[in-house]
Amino acid sequence: MKVVNPSFFSQKPFSLFLPLLLFSLSSCTLIQTRPIQKMADTSAAIKAAREVQAETLAPELFRQAGEWFFKAKKEYRLKNFDLANLYADKARFFAESAEFEAVRNGAQRTSDPIAVDPLASPNFSSPAGSASPPPSP
Repeated sequence: MKVVNPSFFSQKPFSLFLPLLLFSLSSCTLIQTRPIQKMADTSAAIKAAREVQAETLAPELFRQAGEWFFKAKKEYRLKNFDLANLYADKARFFAESAEFEAVRNGAQRTSDPIAVDPLASPNFSSPAGSASPPPSP
């Protein structure tokens, strides 16, 4: 049985090969993280801008947000995650800017984010035929 010499790992060829291997693997698409959260945040920012009528009150900013988000989705589909991340950042910036500009121009939200009070007591009724507690006196 052959025993590996511990000094093998400190030899010059191996010490040059290891950093090169790590660098090449770090740029590989297989180990890059997908910007899923960033894409979702950008989509939410565009939806929020649309809720305050940014299409009409801040059309240029809203148009730019849509264009950058379209580019981000395209690069995401092509697995260019670095570009998708960059384009999603730009789209989110323009969407948030469009939303703030629209609000500054007097916009009102078209939908209520929380339609039901989450702290209100629930008023559930028992299903028919189920045992319910006796009424209190």
